[in-house]
Amino acid sequence: MKGLYAILDENNFNFKNIEKDVKQMIELKIKIFQVRVKSSFSKEIIKAIKNLKSLCKQNGCLLILNDNISLAKELNLDGIHIGSTDIDIISARDILGKKKIIGVSCYNSFSLALSAELNGASYVSFGSLYKTSTKLNPVSLDIKTFKKSLKILRIPICLIGGINTNNVHDVIKLNCDLIAISKGLSSEKDRKTISKIYYE
Repeated sequence: MKGLYAILDENNFNFKNIEKDVKQMIELKIKIFQVRVKSSFSKEIIKAIKNLKSLCKQNGCLLILNDNISLAKELNLDGIHIGSTDIDIISARDILGKKKIIGVSCYNSFSLALSAELNGASYVSFGSLYKTSTKLNPVSLDIKTFKKSLKILRIPICLIGGINTNNVHDVIKLNCDLIAISKGLSSEKDRKTISKIYYE
């Protein structure tokens, strides 16, 4: 796994128009998407996820769901992303099977990341790298934690939190595998700018 990782957070994206947004991002070479819904999965949102699944499958993209493992399994999505208060990795793997992606939030903890790798995580994420409005009370990342992990871990490493057109240049220089962005990709103008910086 490598590249820009679009976090389709309900606070930054309108799920009524989400297919249009994702189509544009696919055209801009973005291939990894995560649906992040913290309120409730309404019929409209579930329908939107099903449509996104078809769209991603047609274009060779990955669609990952945040937290909700039962829905991820029911809809046969590509995987799940879990945090410290969600299901544990081993149980998630038992439910989803060996082939599915399991991403794990490790905040600012190398020990969490190492444990995640040992327990079969597909990738780990660290953040928040910068100030962000997407998450409540985010943990600030000490860049030393990331650099230590980069030297030792063998699975892909993702950086997240407040990444936008103003700082993505600096994030690219850190040589992480994945750069996760939500609000910074919510406007067509910004997603074009960020994609051009990253992929060109």
